Amino acid sequence: MRFFSVEEANRLVPLLHRTFERVRPWVDRVQRLAEDLEVPGDRSEAALEPLRDERDALLNRIRGELLQIQEMGLEIKGADGLVDFRARRGERHVYLCWRFGENEVSHWHDLQTGIAGRRPIDNPDDFAPTYLS
Repeated sequence: MRFFSVEEANRLVPLLHRTFERVRPWVDRVQRLAEDLEVPGDRSEAALEPLRDERDALLNRIRGELLQIQEMGLEIKGADGLVDFRARRGERHVYLCWRFGENEVSHWHDLQTGIAGRRPIDNPDDFAPTYLS
């Protein structure tokens, strides 16, 4: 398991921003397609098939893009742009947290609290990488 320092996490922010800038419109489209498929109205199965195909193709594109990020040791918490980086704060395992639109990784939270427990990073040196990661 890899642990990130704040500096290491921040070096990945430009990549995250570019990736989610590409992926977010696909996520929005998938959500609209899912809504259309939930309430098919009077459309036949044949009319719904292209919608399902488009949804499935977009989901595969999204998974492919996000897999590259996951392979770097990051955890995708939301396909619209919510990412956690495992970190160590003293002896505790925590997450450094970034969401789309933020210019840097400036918050952290405990593993159990999620985004609702986000706190500002007061001292980046509190979060040290492990060199075995």
